[in-house]
Amino acid sequence: MKPVNPQPRFKASLKGLNHTLHLYTSKVDKYSIQRAFLAFIRKDEKAVYVTTDDPESFIQEFNSMNVELKIIKPEEIKDLENEKNCKLRVIIDAGSIPNQEHAETEEREHYVNELSKRHSINCLCTYDVTKLNPEIIKQLATHHNHLQLTTSDLTIIAGDLIDKSKLSDKSIEKMVKDNLETIILALLQKKSMCGTEIIGIIHLKFNVLLSPGTIYPLLQSLKNKGLLTIEKNGKAKVYVPAKNAEPKIRSIIDEHIQARKLLDQYLQQELIIKEVT
Repeated sequence: MKPVNPQPRFKASLKGLNHTLHLYTSKVDKYSIQRAFLAFIRKDEKAVYVTTDDPESFIQEFNSMNVELKIIKPEEIKDLENEKNCKLRVIIDAGSIPNQEHAETEEREHYVNELSKRHSINCLCTYDVTKLNPEIIKQLATHHNHLQLTTSDLTIIAGDLIDKSKLSDKSIEKMVKDNLETIILALLQKKSMCGTEIIGIIHLKFNVLLSPGTIYPLLQSLKNKGLLTIEKNGKAKVYVPAKNAEPKIRSIIDEHIQARKLLDQYLQQELIIKEVT
């Protein structure tokens, strides 16, 4: 399969709209993508999930997040017009829709863009790319102002291409695992999360799927070091920076960045010397 152009020409009318198209293949866990999107929900946002699936078949995928989901069918999407007193964070699970008819897809995506002109909305549309023909993919790109593609061969995140022909799966996974402590601390600086959310976001950002057996012992280690603590968020347990630990966390992240810069500069200098000689 040929990769989608990572820099499609978006319509000018989408300026200011947060409407993300995420294409994935059958080997990718779509729920990890969706959980990562929900992880950044704000208190003033209402979460809406659009799907043809029976809620009982997937709702457990989101139980640990303590997010109340309003679940609706695709034909009910125009009812979002009535949600006037809150901001919306909408997931359209288009991969669950059996028929990806061009006209129906066009109408749904066009409606979201029109709704955004009258309503505050942050929308993620997830499509199984193997069910789409190239013309529909091209048309979808014109309705979104962010594009993400996750396959077993490559990852495009917001238009940036990670070329697996130059960077192997193993090297990306090693990079993530070698820097996992700092990555987790950086994530938890922004928002408290449970382990499942952390796994989902790392998968979304790096296309590396970590096991609970990797994440939870590290979280416990960071807790033992006094950097993190656990809080109750409804039924879920979430990890947050420990009291008075934020300056130390920022120092760890900054030290890590400076060390990487020093290493990068050294390697680049060695490459230049080799080319000159």
